[in-house]
Formats: sequence, C-alpha cells, structure tokens
Amino acid sequence: MASVTRFLPSPTTLVLGAIGTALTYSRGHSNLKRVLGLLFLLNWRSWPLVWHIKLWGLVPLVHLRIRIWGLEKTLSIARDPFKRVVIQKDFVSLDQADWNGHMSNTSYGKALDAARFAWLLDVVGPAMGPENVWSPLGGTAFSFFSEIPMLTPYWIEVSIVSWDDKWVYYVARFTTAPKRGSKERTLHCIALSRSCFKVRGSRLSIPPSRVLSVSGLGPDHSNWNRTLSLRAAGKAKKWLKYGGAMVARKNGREVLGKEGLGEDGWEEDGMEGYEEKRVKGLESLKGFGDVEGWEGLGK
Repeated sequence: MASVTRFLPSPTTLVLGAIGTALTYSRGHSNLKRVLGLLFLLNWRSWPLVWHIKLWGLVPLVHLRIRIWGLEKTLSIARDPFKRVVIQKDFVSLDQADWNGHMSNTSYGKALDAARFAWLLDVVGPAMGPENVWSPLGGTAFSFFSEIPMLTPYWIEVSIVSWDDKWVYYVARFTTAPKRGSKERTLHCIALSRSCFKVRGSRLSIPPSRVLSVSGLGPDHSNWNRTLSLRAAGKAKKWLKYGGAMVARKNGREVLGKEGLGEDGWEEDGMEGYEEKRVKGLESLKGFGDVEGWEGLGK
C-alpha cells in the first residue's frame, strides 16, 4: 500500500492544480475572480469572526450539555484533576498549512486557544460563573517532533501537570491516528502552558488549588458541597480571595481591606490529597520553557 500511496499527489499539488484548472478553463477578466473566489472559499476558517465563533461558541455548547446531561456529568465535579483529559478534534485546513503542505508552526498556537478554553470550561467552569474567575495566560512553550500533513485530522489532548501558589501548568498534546501496527496515537507536538486565576475586580492572584476546589474537583463531593454552602451564604468569592491573601502574606505582601479576612476552617482547600502528584509534576517542569531572565536579550 505504501508503494502506491507515495505516488499520489500531495495536498499542496491538489490545491495548486485546482487553481491552475480555474485559470485554464476561464476566460477574460473572470480568471482573477475565479482564483480569488476559490482562495476565499478554501480559507473560510480564517474569515473574520470565525475564530471568535469557534472559541466563544464553546460556552453555549457547555450550557446545552449541562441542560441535557446535568452539571456533574458535563464538568469535572468530584474528579481527579490529574486524570481529566479534555480533547478537541480538528484537521489541518489550507489556512493552517505552510507552503510544504504541513501544519504551520504558527497555527499551533491558534488551534491551542480553543483547546485551552475548552479545558478551562471543563475543569474550572463552575468558578468562571458566579465567582467571576478568569484566567490570564502567562506563557506557552512548544516542542515539535514531526509534521502534520494538510487535511489530516488531529486531536489536541489537554490535561493538568501541576500547580503552585500562583500558576496552574497544563500540557496539550497534538496527536494523529496511530501508525500501522501501533496502538498509541502519533505525537507531533507538545505545548506546555501556565495560567493564573483572578477574580474580576481584584488584583489578587487566587491559588489554583482553591479555584480547582471551588469548581468541585476532588476525590468526592465534599469540595463541591462546600462551594454550594459558600454560595448560599454569599461567601464563595470571599473564600477565594482569602486564599489569595494567604499567599500574598506568605510572600511578604500586605493585604488591606476585607480581602484578607477569613473565617474558621478557611485555611484548608480540600486538595491536600493530591500533594504528592502536584510536587512530582512540578519536578518534571524544571527547565521546560524557562524564560526567566530573557527580558534583556536583544537589547
């Protein structure tokens, strides 16, 4: 089979052939219109607002799933954060490919946006609702292993690696279907990202463990039940901010106002059972994507 498929035209050849055909069988000034029209259609995924619809369209889809299957079956409530993998499926369209007919390195970041957002909705979606938590991206490091040919379907598998007092670290694996004779999907690229969490209207960074906890992640429903109790009392945001205040004080920063005030039992966040996995994950991250001190390069 391989000896036959190697003689088949590449995707780039097919596209260029289609453009050449349009030029050959068109007449007069319609040539340019046909070519431009064909290119416009082939690059429809880069039309204005398509990216925005793809990204923000995930929100009503999540709400629809919640209405159909319920909150706990849709999101990650009472689940191990290290075992939760969110998969986004896509394919290498013409606008994602480079001249060689492979997925362009610049397209990985654009494709990762939707996968990252889908992961955030799944894992910390509950906190992004009533608590108004949002997640600024702190950086992403890519490592490329092999090309993904144009028109090839691929998956982006996003999962958590670890967290510290400020950052949550998560990895995205770009994979395609297993090669013949293999059971594992083919890995083409790994992207490691880190994000922090904020409550709108506050400058405090909320510890990721506290955001994961208020979103219901954990070995059982205890964290989620606490969230429901805090919400009923109107104190869920305050509980989150108190976690940020504790970290700020640990780092020698003074916290003024009500953000630094807590209540009995608020010191624990219910994620202590994952400490061994968290520490192990941080160890594996040492040096990967480290850009500390790069600010002065190129001056």
